Amino acid sequence: MGLTMQPVLTAAPPSGGNWRYEAKYDGYRALLSVSRTEISLISRNGQPLDSVFPEITSYVKEKLAGLEKHLPMTLDGEVVSLTNRYRSNFEYVQKRGLTKKTDLIEKAAEHKPCQYLAFDLLAYKGENISSLPYSERKQKLFELLKCLGLPLAPDPILTERIQYIPETRDFHSLWDSVKRLDGEGIVAKKKDSRWMENKKTAEWLKLKNYKKATVFMTGYNMTNGYVTIAVFDRGQIKEMGSVSHGLEEQERNAILAIVKEHGTEIKTGEYTIDPSICLTVNYLTIHHGTLREVSFESFEFDVAWEDCTYTRLLLHSRNVHPDLQLTSLDKVIFPKNGKTKADYISYLNEIGDFLLPFLENRALTVIRYPHGSGGESFFQKNKPDYAPEFITSIKDGEHDHIICQDYSVLLWLANQLALEFHIPFQTADTVHPTEIVFDLDPPSQSEFPLAVRAAEELRRLFEQLGLASFPKLSGNKGIQIYIPISKNAFTYEDTRSFTSFAASYCVSLFPDLFTTERLIKNRGGKLYIDYVQHAPGKTIICPYSTRGNAFGTVAAPLFWTEVNSSLSPADFTMEAVVQRTKELGCPFERFFRQPQDKQIKAILEHLKESGRSV
Repeated sequence: MGLTMQPVLTAAPPSGGNWRYEAKYDGYRALLSVSRTEISLISRNGQPLDSVFPEITSYVKEKLAGLEKHLPMTLDGEVVSLTNRYRSNFEYVQKRGLTKKTDLIEKAAEHKPCQYLAFDLLAYKGENISSLPYSERKQKLFELLKCLGLPLAPDPILTERIQYIPETRDFHSLWDSVKRLDGEGIVAKKKDSRWMENKKTAEWLKLKNYKKATVFMTGYNMTNGYVTIAVFDRGQIKEMGSVSHGLEEQERNAILAIVKEHGTEIKTGEYTIDPSICLTVNYLTIHHGTLREVSFESFEFDVAWEDCTYTRLLLHSRNVHPDLQLTSLDKVIFPKNGKTKADYISYLNEIGDFLLPFLENRALTVIRYPHGSGGESFFQKNKPDYAPEFITSIKDGEHDHIICQDYSVLLWLANQLALEFHIPFQTADTVHPTEIVFDLDPPSQSEFPLAVRAAEELRRLFEQLGLASFPKLSGNKGIQIYIPISKNAFTYEDTRSFTSFAASYCVSLFPDLFTTERLIKNRGGKLYIDYVQHAPGKTIICPYSTRGNAFGTVAAPLFWTEVNSSLSPADFTMEAVVQRTKELGCPFERFFRQPQDKQIKAILEHLKESGRSV
């Protein structure tokens, strides 16, 4: 089999008992064929992807022995980089697809592996089953992946490289989930449809999760019919791409008349024009700073071009709940650098894919600063009475904690000027920790190098014990070190034995530098290794949360190579953290997929045998 079957784009979902719906993911469509002697991953254009995404074919090789009775077989699916259960980071998949150097490919496959999401089964046990009805193929695929113990729904946290895309009869529930988690869209398939090679057919329909942007025109090309579009960003014109799709003939004629009268012809048939004409466009994603899959919707003659800002575009780039209201966006909330509420909301909007996994299913405590950083602040543990209906919560003893599971809740909290997000060490559905954290707290900001020294010593210890650990700035003056563990693997009493041992080890080696003394007045200027804080009912600043200091510095995850004498918390501003995630990815990328249960259990048994548990 070569080229793949393609769905037809539609503006409205089909309804009726003959249709089934699947989430659509933004990645590389590919056929995965497996026999006893060969594994191939072929793009929809017939190009081999085996060497580009070796983590997928390598995973199949590892499982080959258990696949014997099912071979040969061919799956249809999508190569993706999941950021949540419904969304793939297409920029990353495309970057991987364009990478040619073997060493870079291997490094990326190890550091940030992609997934193959299977949605169809075309050949099984050497038999071509593409002519079977979709519903039968889907059932066979489900049974196959279930038999192999593979995930039956996409999940970015899981380590399995092959996962299943389920189907449903309930369009509206699926669409709500796709919109809430900013997925690409939905594919509707007739349950009796046959799979046809290299065919675009209305038996399959795709509905995309488009967003709207208000932009202004900067030029027109008569040759290809494209209008160039831009927004206003901090005093500069920022090009955002071009649009042709959706423009009717009379609209093109109007544009041509405008540019001929008011524009400048820079070469034959190609015009530029000063900002003045605004328009609304639909687009799918912001890709490398430009709008992707753009279509014209309408002219906006009542909108001033200066109001078509990049900040406004970002604020509307997520499909949030219609009841979400964002107010006083020009209010300065970080006075030392002049950052406004709009800047803060834009930061959360851009960093949300990295931040939200740490907030998911956790009883949230925020610190609100009603007048911005530097002013009065207060802890808020309870969902306020005036919170809109889309704000979900969970009872935790006397408190009704907000659960922040999507952008609607995140941006509502930002609008409330919640500048700090603090989370417990456990999820809402357990009383046991899901991570171990050491808080390294130097006496002052000027003594931050002490935190670096303590982090290096703990890392050395953890490496000797065979433990993977993850460092993070506190956002103020310290460093925090995380060790991931599985839910319900250990009690807080268990983890206290380990944290007490590690802290005591550092203090015994360097008694002049480190202490476990709780009282500040008794620390004698030493760095405090806080292991007591890791307990039920306690919280810690969430990765990627800002702090309520004058500059709004970020509690940023770090690579261990960055924990050195040149490290400075002041460098981790909102803009810097967004930029580094775009360039370097997230240092905690493997955090949820790398629980250290086996190692921690062995250490606890050793401590117990030696009588050192507490």
